[in-house]
Amino acid sequence: MLFKISFNNMKKSIKDYGIYFLTLVLGVAIFYMFNSLDSQQAMLQVSQSQKEIIKLMIGMLSYISVFVAVVIGLLIVYANNFLINRRKKEFGIYMLLGMGKRQISRIILMETIFIGVISLAVGLVCRNICITIHVNTSC
Repeated sequence: MLFKISFNNMKKSIKDYGIYFLTLVLGVAIFYMFNSLDSQQAMLQVSQSQKEIIKLMIGMLSYISVFVAVVIGLLIVYANNFLINRRKKEFGIYMLLGMGKRQISRIILMETIFIGVISLAVGLVCRNICITIHVNTSC
């Protein structure tokens, strides 16, 4: 029952969820693209003197990766709060109809997980497409 309600809510709020979905997809694609820099073919084919510089760069990338993850996490929290604030009236109606806070929380959780899993898959596909295009154009 709650799954059906959450799925229908997503269909009704497709514009709002579209923005949230695109935010998550871009976040996932950027994060994984950024973290795959050290395994690029150009990084592996360097001279011995450049390997020390690349090792230093990879060490710095790990710190920057944490920063990027925090920024993307804050962006996701902001987008999620934006969606919840836009739907306060809807949740109020559910409460008037007798639905408890726990059930409303489950609906929100199901919607978030559903959108998150789909955006993770699409973001990884976009990342792979971008890397493939980059490899094909640089060769």
